[in-house]
Amino acid sequence: MCRKIAIAILLAASTGANAETLIECSKIADAAERVACYDNLAGRVEEKMVEPQVGTTEERIEARQLSVAEEVVGDGSQAPDIVTLKISRLIRDRSRRVTYLSEDGRLFARSTSETKNFKVGDTVQIEKGMLSGIFLVRDDGMKIKVKEVYVEQYR
Repeated sequence: MCRKIAIAILLAASTGANAETLIECSKIADAAERVACYDNLAGRVEEKMVEPQVGTTEERIEARQLSVAEEVVGDGSQAPDIVTLKISRLIRDRSRRVTYLSEDGRLFARSTSETKNFKVGDTVQIEKGMLSGIFLVRDDGMKIKVKEVYVEQYR
């Protein structure tokens, strides 16, 4: 009897341990198995964070973000298509903060204090960063961190 229970526990634990991503871990019903899955995932992420990186600082940061993201959300095969926008207007408020209006009506407020700006007519792509960060990236590689704002928030 004890042997059957032990085997059942091992099988259940191995099911949770085989979960590969954060989403798969979240779908585990048993709390102890779910926590074990999260712990396993956290260990893998920690290993990725201490792996040595080569290249420029920007290349190392990007490589680290990609490797951690692969551990957390999977291999990226479910990633959405690249969204391309064209800047139709620059809006500056009284504080000289810049908001970009795209041709499709989306508003993006610059969330950094950098002095570089896009120009009207620039074509940019939306690139997602870590922790829900959003970047607008021009073809030449210029990248500005933004947050999407909605008309109700903007007024």
